[in-house]
Amino acid sequence: MIKHIAMFKFKAFDSAEEKENYFTRLKDAFDGLDERIPEIKFLQIGFDQLHSDASFDFIVNVDIENMEALPIYANHPEHLKVAAVVKEMAIERKVIDYEF
Repeated sequence: MIKHIAMFKFKAFDSAEEKENYFTRLKDAFDGLDERIPEIKFLQIGFDQLHSDASFDFIVNVDIENMEALPIYANHPEHLKVAAVVKEMAIERKVIDYEF
C-alpha cells in the first residue's frame, strides 16, 4: 500500500468570507472522490488548526494500492478537477509517497 500525502500553503485571502467559501469548495470537491476513483483505498483531508509559521494550510492524505496505481490516480480526470480547485489558491506544495 502507498501513502500519498500532499500539503499546501495558500495565498492570503481577502476576507474571512472568501476563505470560508474556498474551504467549502475544497470540501465539496473532495467529497466522494474515493468513490469516483477506484485506485483510492482511503481519503482524508484536513485544514490547519494551529496556524503557526511552520504550518501548511491544507492536507490530502490518500492510500493507493501500489506504485503502479499512483499515476492512474494522479492523472484521473476526477483528480485533475480537484487539483484545479487546489491550484487556485496554492502557493506552495509538499508531497511524500511511501510504502506501508
